[in-house]
Amino acid sequence: MLRFAFALALALAPMRARADDRPICEETPSDAEVRQRLEVLREYVRAEEPPARRWFTSFLVLHGVMAASSAMLAASADQNEGQQIDMTVNTISSTLAVITLLTATPPMMGAGGTLDGMREDSDAARLAKLREAEDILRREANAVDFVDSWLAATGTAAYTTAASTTLLVAFDRLSAAYTTILGGIVLGHGRLLLRPHGARGLWRRYRRRFPDAACEEGPTPLAGPTLQVTPVGAGVGLTLRF
Repeated sequence: MLRFAFALALALAPMRARADDRPICEETPSDAEVRQRLEVLREYVRAEEPPARRWFTSFLVLHGVMAASSAMLAASADQNEGQQIDMTVNTISSTLAVITLLTATPPMMGAGGTLDGMREDSDAARLAKLREAEDILRREANAVDFVDSWLAATGTAAYTTAASTTLLVAFDRLSAAYTTILGGIVLGHGRLLLRPHGARGLWRRYRRRFPDAACEEGPTPLAGPTLQVTPVGAGVGLTLRF
């Protein structure tokens, strides 16, 4: 039963992750080092992708079942307006939870398949694969940082409180208000706490070992103006190019 404010907070995650300082690529590692680093990253992906997949799948199924069940109960409660209101709120909450999962999928999800599908038949291809693997691990670590931040926890608590207050004040549904706030705390914050955290430690360890990890290519330097002197008849011509 994750909340709308959390959905908005998750939408801000890419901006937060992008703010993470990334070094500028300078010296290109040797092909031997690239191969070595790829093996390290493959081990990390093999270790961290299954927990991320289990977490994502478990909560997606849970919230999907809750949304469908609540929708059916709301539709069948024609003679009970109170139950209809309660189940409608539950349907909205669970649907928002599904949306946040689908729009903020863990970067580690599918990482193994992505890397397996990339070429390794040249030095350049292996380097590109290395940078992709490093970026996946970096983004997964940033996602963990976001889940542990005050913004995610506060967003979840804020909407849970707002939904409960609406049920209590607007519809006088005292028991439903208590159920909503307790359910929001258990499911919302439980989902945050159960998010696999291993990638963050692996990324920090990897970056200490390889400071240029997930580096960005620097801007291509602009060519300066050139002056070309060419003979023209009895004199010379000047051509200035920018």
